[in-house]
Amino acid sequence: MREWDTRLVVGPNASLTPRQALWFMASVSLVAVVIAVAFAAQGLWPILPFAGLELGALGAALWVSLRRNRYRELVDFEGERLRLGFGWMERGAAAELDWPRAWTRVELVPGRTRNSPSQLWLRYAGQAVRLGRCLTDEERERLGRRLKELLPPVWKSTPVGEPEWSPERLTTGG
Repeated sequence: MREWDTRLVVGPNASLTPRQALWFMASVSLVAVVIAVAFAAQGLWPILPFAGLELGALGAALWVSLRRNRYRELVDFEGERLRLGFGWMERGAAAELDWPRAWTRVELVPGRTRNSPSQLWLRYAGQAVRLGRCLTDEERERLGRRLKELLPPVWKSTPVGEPEWSPERLTTGG
């Protein structure tokens, strides 16, 4: 990448690593199994299947949490282009968009009610992409400001070519 290019990576605040999740699951399982075996030894054997179901549910919840924490949204600024990528990045982006940088707009829409989250949208030529679903309202606001800094206003973009008409042509008949 060139030195003036920028990449923004948006992802959830994943504070639990897979190794920490494994240690958590092992410690909870150890405590649950010890308690379940103690009750089963006293003749309350039906506790064993319920302890197994609880541990299965906890394992499934940890798996879903770790999987969701790997989701990323990438916003790459490369010269005059804006490239958006979405998905689980270790397998490559699930979806990618390539838009002209000068014509892409940022829109921060407040929530419908006081407690509803705001929405951050990138728009270009009738297409709209929502960014930052995993962010708080304050983080989404900061991301919107940063995107506006990186996207030039349309009136500052370079002209594509000479206009077809000009006042001089009208007066000279050319």
